[in-house]
Amino acid sequence: MTDLKLGSDFGNPSQDDWLVAVESALRGKAADSLVSQDLAGFERQPLYTQATAPSETSGLPGFAPFTRGAQAVNNTYLPWHIAQRAVIGRKGVDNAALLTDLNGGVTALWLDFSQSVPDAGALKALLQDVRLDLAPLCLVPSAHGMAAVQPVLDYYDQQEAAPETVGYLNLDPLAASLEQGEMGEMGEMGKTATFDYAALPSLSATRPGLRWMTSSGAAYHAHGASVPQELGWMLAGLTDYMRELEAVGVSPAEALSKITLTVAADVDFFATLAKIRAARLLFANIAEAVGVPDMPPQIHAESSLRAFADIDPWVNILRATAATMGAGIAGVDVMCVAPCTATSASDSTLTRRIARNTQIILQEESHIGQVTDAAGGSYYVEQLTHDLATSAWEIFQDIEATGGLSAAMADGRIGDAIIQQRAAFDAAMDTRAHAMVGVSEFPNLEEAPLEAASQSQYRLSHGFEALRNKAQKSKPKTFLACLGDMASYTPRANFATNLYAAGGLHAILGDGGTDYDAIAQAFKKSNAKIAVICGSDADYEAHAPALAAALKAAGVVHLALAGKPRDLPEVDDYCFAGCQALSYLTNIHAKLGL
Repeated sequence: MTDLKLGSDFGNPSQDDWLVAVESALRGKAADSLVSQDLAGFERQPLYTQATAPSETSGLPGFAPFTRGAQAVNNTYLPWHIAQRAVIGRKGVDNAALLTDLNGGVTALWLDFSQSVPDAGALKALLQDVRLDLAPLCLVPSAHGMAAVQPVLDYYDQQEAAPETVGYLNLDPLAASLEQGEMGEMGEMGKTATFDYAALPSLSATRPGLRWMTSSGAAYHAHGASVPQELGWMLAGLTDYMRELEAVGVSPAEALSKITLTVAADVDFFATLAKIRAARLLFANIAEAVGVPDMPPQIHAESSLRAFADIDPWVNILRATAATMGAGIAGVDVMCVAPCTATSASDSTLTRRIARNTQIILQEESHIGQVTDAAGGSYYVEQLTHDLATSAWEIFQDIEATGGLSAAMADGRIGDAIIQQRAAFDAAMDTRAHAMVGVSEFPNLEEAPLEAASQSQYRLSHGFEALRNKAQKSKPKTFLACLGDMASYTPRANFATNLYAAGGLHAILGDGGTDYDAIAQAFKKSNAKIAVICGSDADYEAHAPALAAALKAAGVVHLALAGKPRDLPEVDDYCFAGCQALSYLTNIHAKLGL
């Protein structure tokens, strides 16, 4: 711990003293019970101290100054550029929307060409009155590659933009190959990821302010990669692009200055913060290897849609805020926050305004970008940064040793790894070990789901969303057959209410008691087809068998009990904390014919 004393009335507690206090608060349980494991497999300890601080023996350079955030953007007051995504072809995305964004505080435009590429006339109309010298363009060429970039280059020339005008072309052919097919058929990835790198070097003379490419870890994250995989594959993409550019006459040092890093800002605040710090550390190792040890990376971040949901979408605002805080404190150069309706068919003026105001408030009211590396020195953040960097470096070295990222994508290794990681995420969602408010926990059935858009990316909520959408029209009910008095049945009745609501099932609360016939009659009057018995363990021992028989006689299609499994032949299934909730609810949907 520390020898610092806060006052004469306070003692000087040691770590052993802390452990004794913890075990007392936990009523005899060891402090080890507070250790948790995140979705990437990293353990989160309850306490980090100087004794557990990371060493620098991993082969990576030291922490400072490589993990620190960048300075103010373009020597202005901006800690980072506030970007807003404009998906070309998406409903509501036009010149008026872009000007509204810019007038509302946006300082960079994130033009997404994944759906369509505008011709010269459409691009001119879209960008009318946009000051390219004040609002840099950040492109998402997607699989269109240079076909999406060339109209933008022509537009720069038509507008006679100064050669030093800043812009980000963000060509990323390897990440674009992820869009070639479904995840189960990813063995072909990379084989079609051909790209003419020779077209880029001439831009150094004509458009020196443009950055040509990005290595996007966010693209792998969107398809289901873990944090170490995102970092490791992003680094492998960076080195692949450096080699390709070197083959057309671009030195590694110049190539590094023309390639940005793009990361996903996730709802896991500390993982996002540590990931961006680790990305700087990893970049520094590459920069040192090619002879430019003092070159800082240009890091762009976009809020993760993997953690967004179409059901109860307003909770997405909180998810985006946590993500933005993590990225902002870590110190990114450009941040793009998605509207809370981003995974649906369209956005609105309100949701786009909330998205940009999330960044504005964090910059101008919370001032989170005014302190360089505010999390630096925290034993927890330093340890997590170290762990992520070390794990990502191992993944990167494995990729490099076997031919690089393009080869790993072509032979299916990347696809297989993503499929395995998705399975781990799905399992955590199934058991609700990873909880999503409004989706798997505390769902709001009064909030109608948004109109879904076609999605090629992976989202954690997809299983629960499918159940909610199927149940939305008929609004099926479940009867809570409560046993005993209110104090006895309320905890499990609340648990069952939330669990069934996660599948779109509305709960009807029984009155309790031990009159089996009265409970069965109440079930009939509810017009529900399914029921769940809720009560205490003592009431289950005394009354559950008889109540289960009465309910089955009353016509229950599916009878469950809220609690661990026991010997009750009339009961069809059991629900409890840690059960496979998604599988449980899917089975009930099948029983109801949904």
